[in-house]
Amino acid sequence: MRIALVGQPNSGKSTLFNALAGYRSLTSNFAGTTVEYTRGRARVAGEEIELIDLPGLYSLSPANTAEICSREFLLAGDWDVLVNVLDASQLARSLELTLELKELEVPLVVCLNMMDEAARKGMSINVKALAKALGVPVREAIAARGQGIVETFVAALELCRRGETSVPPVFPYTADVEAVMDSLARALDDAAGPDAPAEPSRGGKLEAEAGDVLAAQPPAAGLVVAAPAALAEPGVRFPNNRFRALQLLQSDPHRVALLPSETAVTVERARDEMWRARGQPADLVISSARHASCLNLFERVVRVSRPRGDWREQVDRWLMHPFWGYVFLALIFLGFFRLVFSLGKLGEARILTVFADLIAYVGHFLAPHGWPFAMVKGALLGTAGAFAIVLPYLVPFLVGLAILEDAGYLARVGYLMDAAMHRLGLHGTATIPVLLGYGCSVPAVMATRILTSRRDRFIAAFLAVLVPCSARMTVIMALTGFYLGAYWALAIYALNIVVVALAGNVLARIWPEVSPGLLMEVPPYHHPVARVVVLKTWWRLREFVVVALPLLVVGSAVLGLIEFFGWQPAINRALSPLTALLGLPAVVGLTLIFGVLRKELSLLMLMQALGTTNVGSVLTTAQIVVFTLFVTFYLPCLATLASLVRELGRKLTLAASGALLALAIVIGLLARGVFHLIH
Repeated sequence: MRIALVGQPNSGKSTLFNALAGYRSLTSNFAGTTVEYTRGRARVAGEEIELIDLPGLYSLSPANTAEICSREFLLAGDWDVLVNVLDASQLARSLELTLELKELEVPLVVCLNMMDEAARKGMSINVKALAKALGVPVREAIAARGQGIVETFVAALELCRRGETSVPPVFPYTADVEAVMDSLARALDDAAGPDAPAEPSRGGKLEAEAGDVLAAQPPAAGLVVAAPAALAEPGVRFPNNRFRALQLLQSDPHRVALLPSETAVTVERARDEMWRARGQPADLVISSARHASCLNLFERVVRVSRPRGDWREQVDRWLMHPFWGYVFLALIFLGFFRLVFSLGKLGEARILTVFADLIAYVGHFLAPHGWPFAMVKGALLGTAGAFAIVLPYLVPFLVGLAILEDAGYLARVGYLMDAAMHRLGLHGTATIPVLLGYGCSVPAVMATRILTSRRDRFIAAFLAVLVPCSARMTVIMALTGFYLGAYWALAIYALNIVVVALAGNVLARIWPEVSPGLLMEVPPYHHPVARVVVLKTWWRLREFVVVALPLLVVGSAVLGLIEFFGWQPAINRALSPLTALLGLPAVVGLTLIFGVLRKELSLLMLMQALGTTNVGSVLTTAQIVVFTLFVTFYLPCLATLASLVRELGRKLTLAASGALLALAIVIGLLARGVFHLIH
């Protein structure tokens, strides 16, 4: 039995999902897109169910790619029952999506989540009256505390077993609106021809592709297409002609223009009729009717008393302040990165010692001068780089990020950074991928899928790759910071911020586009739940473990063989024009290739190439700075490149890679020139 969770953003769907499915979950892409949904299995009341957590959407008239994918999934009907998760503290607004879902005429359960927040606001909800008014089962829940979750899904199971009798009544509009909709629905039905079903049958799912004849499928969720595909909006399957008429009346004119000419004329005639009757566009008339109905329903079922005072309001006065909000933002993230670096250093030396002993142990079984040992040693060095240098920094970062997100602070960061991001031609939502870039570029690039525009995704991904990830942070701290001092490392970070700002501004001018205003939910503060923090950390860490780690180990083994067979001189000669241009020793050429595999490997192989761990005794201050800057800005690692190809495509990835390489060379040359002038 398949249950789909649907609701507005920040309604608590994912909390509900994680509480039930937990680790038994997989993230999948909608076909042909980079938008993800999560699915998992759980056992409720002795029965195994499959859960699908869809991206949040405000309406079935979608405004972005994620909402379009959610709507398409709902209309495809590949599920048995819907659980509509509502934020009970925002009941009037949340009910608007519920009224739209009723139009689908499918089994529906409403889950009133965040009942504790509603009580804090002084709201007392009459659940029985709400269930009677909606005609669907309504259950209370506080998902963050695990309350009401089982009851919600038990209700969904019972509803699904009842079949036909579980379908709720549709939302009734005013008489004139209903008349226009019925007239349009009949016209669409007449246009479908005598072979089209007069009424939707809920015994099975019918799917239609362009030019295909409708074909009955095995029973699923009860959705059908009541007209041939030639009459349907391209890429959309409708459950019944009433719902289709409602969607067409609300659609943009360009979407109606994609319909066959006769159908488009019929739709425009219906829209004109509603304009003459109400003096407003049809989409505004329909949405206003739903909005007014939700407000009336709210007044009938909710009693509002004086809200309780809460510490969170006082906190927001400071954290969202026009001036102090930015001061606290800087202090929080400076302290955050300092804590991450301190925790990372605790495990780095110990783990490296373990791998050094392991390599020595392998030397007892394999000939130290043979190629098998060279390959195994290379693989172990790559693994050591992951477990000793990357993970000690990445895991604390992802845990801290999950805590900030679960507490509700990251949404406030997006709000505060909206103005700054608009100067780069983006909006505040792009802050999240850039911040993720400080941990690992792979999840940072993947996070750009939350942006609706291809141009915004490209710019955000480029900036996310520019910021120093934990691997590059290791190079900066362990090379420049250790040999030259902490202020040198801080100067590189400051330069990086300037470069990111300039790069964003230049890209916005090269690819101009009006960036949409930021519309986002600012959720209430919550105490982070340990289980949820662990799950979020694992979801983000899994991308590194699955994508980056295998590339790192295999690539290190291959480069171990290159070293064994003595091919380094040839490679260094091939790269000598670049190293000579930057004023670096020729022997560091091979280390730059290691850096493409994983940035921290460029540091590990630098010591091997120079034949000493005391890099400061071989390289000058200028060479250390130039090498660090080049490694910080040049090509991202292979795992990040693979993510870029997946999210942006090959052409944009190639363009970004070329721009990053050119930028790194220019910055390296400028740094070399500055040191030459000084000395």
